[in-house]
Amino acid sequence: MIEIENNEPVNLTATTASKGSFLPLDILRKLPKAELHQHLDGSINVSTIIELAKEQNIELPSYDPEVLSTYVLKDKDCNGLVHFLEAFSITLKVMQKPYAITRVFYEVCENLVKDGVSYVEIRFSPILHVEQGLSLSEVMNAVCDGLALAEFKLPIKARIIVCGLRHLSPNVTKDLAEIAWRYRHKGVAGFDLAGPEDGFSSKYHKQAFDIVRDKALNCTIHSGEDSNYMSVFDSIICGAHRIGHGIAVQQNQDLLNHMINRRIPIECCLTSNLQIKALKHYKDHPIRKYFDQNAIVTLCCDNPTMSNITLSGEFSVAIENFDFNIEEVLRLIDYSFASAFIEAPMKSTLRKEAVIKSIRIFKEHGYDLDPIVKNKNYYFHETGIDIIHELSVIEKINSQFTLGKCLSPIHSPVTMEFLKAMPKADLQSRFDGSVSLSTCWNELQLIKDDKDFKKLFPINIDTFTSFDKFRETIQNPNHSTGSIALSKDIMNALLQNEGQLERGFDDIIKTAIDDNVKYIEIAFRPTSHTKINLTKEQVLNIIIEKKNEWENTGKIKIGLILFSSSVSDDPIECLSNAKVAIQNKSNGIVGFGIFGTETISPSEIKHFSQTFDLLKRHHFNLVQNSGTSDIGSLVSTIHQAGAARLSGAFQLHKYPRLMSYVGNYRIPVEISLTKKLKSFTKDLSFTTPIRHLLDNNVPVIICSFRSSLYSFGRTEMLYEIVKNAQLDLEHVVRLFKNPFSFNFQNLQERTKLVNLFNETSIQVLQNHKITSQNLIIN
Repeated sequence: MIEIENNEPVNLTATTASKGSFLPLDILRKLPKAELHQHLDGSINVSTIIELAKEQNIELPSYDPEVLSTYVLKDKDCNGLVHFLEAFSITLKVMQKPYAITRVFYEVCENLVKDGVSYVEIRFSPILHVEQGLSLSEVMNAVCDGLALAEFKLPIKARIIVCGLRHLSPNVTKDLAEIAWRYRHKGVAGFDLAGPEDGFSSKYHKQAFDIVRDKALNCTIHSGEDSNYMSVFDSIICGAHRIGHGIAVQQNQDLLNHMINRRIPIECCLTSNLQIKALKHYKDHPIRKYFDQNAIVTLCCDNPTMSNITLSGEFSVAIENFDFNIEEVLRLIDYSFASAFIEAPMKSTLRKEAVIKSIRIFKEHGYDLDPIVKNKNYYFHETGIDIIHELSVIEKINSQFTLGKCLSPIHSPVTMEFLKAMPKADLQSRFDGSVSLSTCWNELQLIKDDKDFKKLFPINIDTFTSFDKFRETIQNPNHSTGSIALSKDIMNALLQNEGQLERGFDDIIKTAIDDNVKYIEIAFRPTSHTKINLTKEQVLNIIIEKKNEWENTGKIKIGLILFSSSVSDDPIECLSNAKVAIQNKSNGIVGFGIFGTETISPSEIKHFSQTFDLLKRHHFNLVQNSGTSDIGSLVSTIHQAGAARLSGAFQLHKYPRLMSYVGNYRIPVEISLTKKLKSFTKDLSFTTPIRHLLDNNVPVIICSFRSSLYSFGRTEMLYEIVKNAQLDLEHVVRLFKNPFSFNFQNLQERTKLVNLFNETSIQVLQNHKITSQNLIIN
């Protein structure tokens, strides 16, 4: 970058572009910002290149800053990517010594602080700094020293992303992934794959991404910059949590929808893309299209030295060319912090601080904050900040210490009456385990003389001489594995003909409505109901018809999850069921599940790869039972199967780093107060696994599962959880809200459900004379 007398970088592009911006550069520089896509070797000061070259006796085209700038800066006459990349031969030449690497990292952070950046992830490829004999470890130590120095001396949080290179041997990329893992405790936050896309698919670097997935590393991949949308798709399959550039995502709406629903951010580098001729004009960039469809987009510089830009300048470019208003600018700022590869507690603090500081700056400069107030739900849902409350105290107290929290803590007791009145969502109600005992008993009376039906039962049903005898078996207070299996078989045998399926479905929904459930996902396995004369197709049609019938009443919204058994269904049957689920997406099948008494182990998961590949190709939701008795199945379920939700996950609390990862990426965990939970988490004597997960930011989803096995209902179960986990009102509201936020509907429908929860909950709180401030807003 060119520097002026006070050592501030001059952003020529932004200076020109900012003429139409309602936010001048001096204000944009004051706003807190996060930079997530910036290359170390593309961020060095021109003056530093000259100084390092003289110190190391390195020959340059010129030692005059203005002349050298014509070789390094590409903001005026760049004719494409090849021309753009020529500058790196100069910058990398002076970055082959440890002290030089340390200095450049520190100075990059120094420049960013001057531009108002408070969090940065600087990416680089260590393999490009070994030309003079440094080992990869020596390179890493040098860059980590620069990070430590920057965080010690400057008001900035910095992290490192290690880059693999597509055109190099997969063995080299594997080594770089391993070194990213080894240096995770010294500031390395993630792994990246950069370089030419065409001819060098992400999939070729399987070994590297196996490490990334197995070690739960954060991952961003350059994709869709100089290739088509399939490059982006391949990168997501490889495990990318963010996509660098992503221009080509616009070519495929299904892919964009998937990224929106899964909240996969796109790192947008406007000026860089323009200069390498990926765009003809700024307005050709799809950032506005992505943003308007609720995709998470972040503004980034890529290579600020070559592009001669700053992040504030990129905001100015975005405002002028895409008409972002003041609230949208604030959301862009928040999107960047929200997408950071940093631990969840720090990310939460950075987000809150950025929003509050930005609002203060806008207010001090007289900007109309009404657009921000109108979108107050977003900021409360995402950051916990009540915008109206914040504006009311902004001039009374130093609100940087409140971080959006209410000044008066809430001490209202959580009662059974309150829990019953609260709106609920249930994301796994197992069809053949949720029909009430009274309905099951009635069905038993109807078929007790039918010889064909009686053959289905594992015991002589004539022993059930009364309802109490029947209940003693199904809801055995001392349930064992064997007694639970017996109860499941009995309940399943009572759901084998059309009438039984219809009455069973009606019973489940009526009970849910009585429990104040507004949304429910019913999991069913068609094969389980074909033991008399129904086909899988007939079972499917009956369930879909009943779902539509109940939704038409307007009393409840229903999603269906078709599942396979990890015990009874082989990989071929599992694939067949997945195909049926996908084919019926438009009929209300919102996801596919794999459940069973046994999890699919990491060594066996490869046998189901066709099923998982099919689900990924169709961007179809998967929920899978995992982590019941081992941690390995959790990792493989997340990264190889691609599950969007985990069911069970009883061992997650034993591995803090994986628990932090699950919390950071908001991967929901379905759980309930069952015998299995108590058995597999008995090591937690002080607290419960539910509280442990909540305290670590994991989205806990309380489900009813096979509720017929237990004598308590939804409200009683929730009350027991509240007591055992010692949850306060804030925890309880979050617990109730989670299933509204993390169900398998698309983002638009989820937003409607969250709004419904907000509206209904506020009324419940008011009825119980509890202030909703800092709990929920509408």
